[in-house]
Amino acid sequence: MRKSILWFSWSVIFALVIFWAVPGVFAAGKVVVYSTNQQAQNDMMATAFEQATGIKCEMVRAGSGVTIKRIRAERGRPLGDVALGMSKIILLNNMDLWEPYKIKDLDIYPEEFKDPNGMWIGQMVHVMAFVYNTKLLSADQAPKGWSDFLDPKWQDRVAYCNPNNSGSAYTQLSIMLQLWGDDENGWKKVEKVLKHAKITQQSSLVYKGVAEGEFPSGITMEYAGYRYKKGGAPVEVVYPEDGTVAYTEGAAIIKGAKNRENARKFLDWASSLDARKKIVSQFMRRPARPDIDFTELVPGMLPLAKIKKVQGYDRAYWTKRRPEILKKVKDALLRIK
Repeated sequence: MRKSILWFSWSVIFALVIFWAVPGVFAAGKVVVYSTNQQAQNDMMATAFEQATGIKCEMVRAGSGVTIKRIRAERGRPLGDVALGMSKIILLNNMDLWEPYKIKDLDIYPEEFKDPNGMWIGQMVHVMAFVYNTKLLSADQAPKGWSDFLDPKWQDRVAYCNPNNSGSAYTQLSIMLQLWGDDENGWKKVEKVLKHAKITQQSSLVYKGVAEGEFPSGITMEYAGYRYKKGGAPVEVVYPEDGTVAYTEGAAIIKGAKNRENARKFLDWASSLDARKKIVSQFMRRPARPDIDFTELVPGMLPLAKIKKVQGYDRAYWTKRRPEILKKVKDALLRIK
């Protein structure tokens, strides 16, 4: 009997030692993150967050449109805690879905990349750019600006995703219309670009096709080019000389989140210096934090201040016009392709 009591006592002590020795054992529950990011990035973030906090992170991946519809359908009884990878315009247009939380590093982020009341935080910045295959084009032959693609010499030599299938491709289309005019003359130029381009149905097929030599050049986002370049592909990135657009992508806590405290911890961690360094070094995603020197992490990636922006670009206007413009694109593609 005495031996049994001693054995039980030592078992309890041993269990307590294990609990105290293993980081995060006492961390409460989990956090459910609805993310639009690529799966590899989601996996890395989930693993790194769990290692840093001991909190289990469940990533649920879907496009931004599907994610917003899901969050709205779950209002009153949300199954997710955090919305991640949302563009600024989507965050602003759905403020009723978020609840405020001011992250620990809020003061470090520029005003344009955050809500002053903590309703959302912009964590990375996407810049629209061109990529080209260095085995198929020299630097002199590579596209320099949006107007280059009006030249018939680019027939079937530039890849571009169907804007009806891609938010970034729609942004690229809106840049052209901003430069050339949302009128008959501007649309004639847009149709020329659409006619010359090899239209893909997925954004990933643009930069993948350029990297593999299927297309000499492509219209995409800068991070994609740098990621393939880091992997050894013969790819270079070009920032349009006639201007481009940079927009922030970020996160927010879903209103009524069941795991509210863990959601706050996730937002703090995901916006931290350590997390943003990991993401830019592994996935080439430009950080919104200004205190990260990414020039060594991503050679060639220019600071935002050195990239020419399209003057007068109004993202809210182009978001409002989106349904009508996409219909015109669909009609144009049926007519000219």
